[in-house]
Amino acid sequence: MKDSEDWNRARMRKHIETILVGEGFLWISGLQAYALKGNTLWQLELHWANSRLKGKTSIMLIMKLAWNAFIYMIWRERNKRHFKGLQANESEDWLDIDFGIAEGVDFIAISFVKSAEVINHLKSYIAARACGSEIAVIAKMESVDSLKNLEEIIQASDGAMVARGDLGAQIPLEQVPSAQQKIVQLCRQLNKPVIVASQLLESMIEYPTPTRAEVADVSEAVRQRADALMLSGESAMGQYPEKALAVLRSVSVRIEKWWREEKCHEAMELPDVGTLFADSISEEICNSAAKIANNLEADALFVYTKTGLMASLLSRCRPDCPIFAFTTTTSVRRRLNLQWGLIPFRLSFYDDMDANLNKTFSLLKARGMIKSGDLVIAVSDMLQSIQVMNVP
Repeated sequence: MKDSEDWNRARMRKHIETILVGEGFLWISGLQAYALKGNTLWQLELHWANSRLKGKTSIMLIMKLAWNAFIYMIWRERNKRHFKGLQANESEDWLDIDFGIAEGVDFIAISFVKSAEVINHLKSYIAARACGSEIAVIAKMESVDSLKNLEEIIQASDGAMVARGDLGAQIPLEQVPSAQQKIVQLCRQLNKPVIVASQLLESMIEYPTPTRAEVADVSEAVRQRADALMLSGESAMGQYPEKALAVLRSVSVRIEKWWREEKCHEAMELPDVGTLFADSISEEICNSAAKIANNLEADALFVYTKTGLMASLLSRCRPDCPIFAFTTTTSVRRRLNLQWGLIPFRLSFYDDMDANLNKTFSLLKARGMIKSGDLVIAVSDMLQSIQVMNVP
């Protein structure tokens, strides 16, 4: 009996590649039925009163029973994941969150967010469990409810992830690219990091090279100026995880280089995000510094920041040159790794700004990241200033 089940599953798997994500597919063999929805395969148990029915009538009855069971299972899964919300998650989820807090993780991502309330609830829980914790909450945008309440969710969160696999099962496939671009742009406007994830190099789970379409997909995410791209199955269970990462990096570097060479800057309205007067000053300084760096074709931007705010504001401007961010706090340095164009370092600051500059010049020259004569633009949230200089 087990051999028969394995054979049926093997036949089912052969058909999966031809099914578009988001479609439902039903497979019936004898008294067994299998159903595919998204990336989930269920074996359905069929029961009917009159087993003596034969021919077309029997087949239609089996199909009706199987399809009804299939629809119910999808409904049950969606109810479990969407409608209960974080407040009613399984106890295992809270144990996982507690484990992350105890281990000092930098980010916790929450799936199927439908409102800002869920984000605020999780933040309150983290704050109560770990006083003074700086764990950031990432909202995974993968449902219709997420798109309906997009701006309030992003405002409440510390970043967002475009989880295209589940999102493609929730909305028509042809709407996924525009939804991705909308999320990426809104995150940049609100100064929140955004990750594009799911099926970037899916074929590299089994093959050492990607398809041309996958390379074009990665290129589009880079051109949209997403902060980060994330591999899933390619690195978690794929046969070529290192090659997949190398491809992702090489394509991203090449597209960014082309973007700078061709000056393909797209004008984007960046609204003010500062609520305090001091934050508004930092915002204006960073906007001006990025513009000066592009106009003078500077080799690097330096930012000295204790909280990470000025570094994120510079990243938001997407300047042509790399941004070296220096901070005194390890947790801030780790979080800044997620943001576009930032190369963060942790080091102690002197009271004298010239001493800080000389210290960082020596550090980066020793690593081959800058050289004498390079033009550098430096900003600091301690002095609220812009300095233009050449590396000695």
